[in-house]
Amino acid sequence: MDGSADREFVNSLAKGLALLMCFTKERPVWSLTEMARANKMNLPTTRRYLYTFTKLGFMVKDETAKTFQLTSKVFQLGGWVFESMGVRERLMPHMKSTRNDLNVTTHCAILEGTEIVAVERILSSDVVNIDLSAGSRLPIHATSLGKAIVAFMDIGDQKKIAGLLEFKPLTPHTITDPASFLTDLQRTRTRGYAVADQELTIGLKTLAVPIFNKKGVVEASFGVSFPLSRAQEQGFEDRLIQRLFDVKNRA
Repeated sequence: MDGSADREFVNSLAKGLALLMCFTKERPVWSLTEMARANKMNLPTTRRYLYTFTKLGFMVKDETAKTFQLTSKVFQLGGWVFESMGVRERLMPHMKSTRNDLNVTTHCAILEGTEIVAVERILSSDVVNIDLSAGSRLPIHATSLGKAIVAFMDIGDQKKIAGLLEFKPLTPHTITDPASFLTDLQRTRTRGYAVADQELTIGLKTLAVPIFNKKGVVEASFGVSFPLSRAQEQGFEDRLIQRLFDVKNRA
């Protein structure tokens, strides 16, 4: 983000935060040169930023490999956020009971931009599961958690989001165009819950419902995931759907 035209915008802070955001689960280690190149910064400037983060304890440098990685201190910046969210507190008992009663993985998430952010997950004993932890980000179009939120927004907001999504095909079953996505949202709103059938991960099916605040505005989603083989169990999905509706009405 370039805030050069905004006198209130602190470019140096933005650049520092951009460096921190480069570290991900898929890419936890960076060299000075790689970091400078990725952020289009010169080496001396990048070195000063990394030196500062290291001195403050947010990064550690491997002197042999000449690489940097984050430390657990970064949790002080955002680890409390999910704990402070009322929606997590409200949903946690339901997540635990649903997981224990039906042996399905339970999730709750919020919308941030064109992605959903996982607030919490409780794993089932099934082998097939989404690789997801608190803070993980997933695309809206391939997840029931995402569709359950967007489907209950105003149609104008739905179309705006649909116009921003990349619709990357994650599996052969992923929705890959805005028209199909909007149609799916309409079906979701009509039946009251969202479905993602192998759209994110082959062999995994997920269901989710919207969670509303006291003003009736959707603020999060609650969902379950399970191996596709379990969908063949008689009455299994009906029990799940009833539980999802119970949670939506009680949370």
